[in-house]
Amino acid sequence: MPVARLAFRLLLPVAALATALALGGCSTVYVPNFIKVYQPDIAQGNIIEPAQIAQLHEGMSSAEVQAIMGTPALQDIFHRHRRETYVFYDKRGKNKAFEHVLTVEYDDNGRVSKIEQRGEPLDQAPSSALLPSQRSAPKAADSPPEQDSTGTPAATYSLTPAGGNAPALGTPNALQPQP
Repeated sequence: MPVARLAFRLLLPVAALATALALGGCSTVYVPNFIKVYQPDIAQGNIIEPAQIAQLHEGMSSAEVQAIMGTPALQDIFHRHRRETYVFYDKRGKNKAFEHVLTVEYDDNGRVSKIEQRGEPLDQAPSSALLPSQRSAPKAADSPPEQDSTGTPAATYSLTPAGGNAPALGTPNALQPQP
């Protein structure tokens, strides 16, 4: 019996420690106010403008609706070619998310039979100029070329080697600046 008692005395603290660690993982973590957790901007779906919705009317074809609104974010697989859903979702950092949903339903002839909107009003939508997709928009073709710190135009590089022929896979060829 002394061996069983010794084993029990050794296992009791180990079991108590394991239980304390397991229960400690269930508690919430306190984060002080001075620590700021980064939350990225999220913009998904289609940007829906009131002017676009004003152009929609019953009797339009799916192609006409898509020319105005773009490709729908959701197409119902159970009602193929009968319902298209455009979702405008925008969440900036820790601010409340903006969501507006436009559902367009079609009749048997493929014409718009019903236009339904739900969510927040479009006049409360965040400015589309600040959407993440438009912040990194490509520069206009008529903008001046980029310059380095000395004021001279920066060199451009081509992805083909100077010889003109594309190299075989795995052969090292340095890129050459193109004037």
